[in-house]
Amino acid sequence: MAAEHKETIMRILATDFDNTLFRNREITREDAEAVARFRSAGNRFGLVTGRHLASIRDELARWDLPLDFVIACTGGILTDGQFHVLSEHRAPKAALVPLYEAAMQLHPRYFCVSVGLERFWFDVGTPPPKGADPQLPAEALEKLPDYHEMGTGFFTEDEAAQYTAHFNKTCPELLCAHQNGIHVDVCAPHTGKVSGLYEVLKLYGAQKDDLFVAGDNLNDLSMICEFSSFAMRDGRAELKPHAIATVESIAEIVKMLL
Repeated sequence: MAAEHKETIMRILATDFDNTLFRNREITREDAEAVARFRSAGNRFGLVTGRHLASIRDELARWDLPLDFVIACTGGILTDGQFHVLSEHRAPKAALVPLYEAAMQLHPRYFCVSVGLERFWFDVGTPPPKGADPQLPAEALEKLPDYHEMGTGFFTEDEAAQYTAHFNKTCPELLCAHQNGIHVDVCAPHTGKVSGLYEVLKLYGAQKDDLFVAGDNLNDLSMICEFSSFAMRDGRAELKPHAIATVESIAEIVKMLL
């Protein structure tokens, strides 16, 4: 478990990455400067994302954006701002073959498994995403260790919803599935963005009321409902009734919090 810090802080802001902080393939100067002001006032800022650890680390290397923490793999890994792992939660590999077989029945767009900084792509009969490693045969699934996150995607949201509901109902002792539009992220039981955020509160010795979150898509809904939250104005409608306000940028949130 992560070690507790005894320092006193004011507020914590945790934002989703894609289409929340990272919009139109960039982090704007306005948002980066707002985050810097927020942190310089004694607050803490971090990310809570479904991306795997290497992906978010490599993307952030392109931007001048110091962080205090990162929740990656939909709660599977918590790191400090330098990507040193503070805590992790792995799902047992026993479910990987059933997950793959069920995905193949729905003709997925991709199927990948994240273990630490590594990501393994498996053959689903369609070309892998740009930049992905060569696809592995299904037999290689049995050679993987317990994993931090499995990701797959479909051609319709109904297929993703069906897949998510099936595994959450039939395998709750092995995994927790989270729908994100046409995509599904699968991680350890009882693990998600909300559980990762509670670990952040423990890390800093903070209270629930000290934490604010922001997101745009279905996999953000649980944290939007659980904590004081902001929904992106161009994000999913399902989030907006549960948020303090809808916003267009992280800078807009910081202005309200400072």
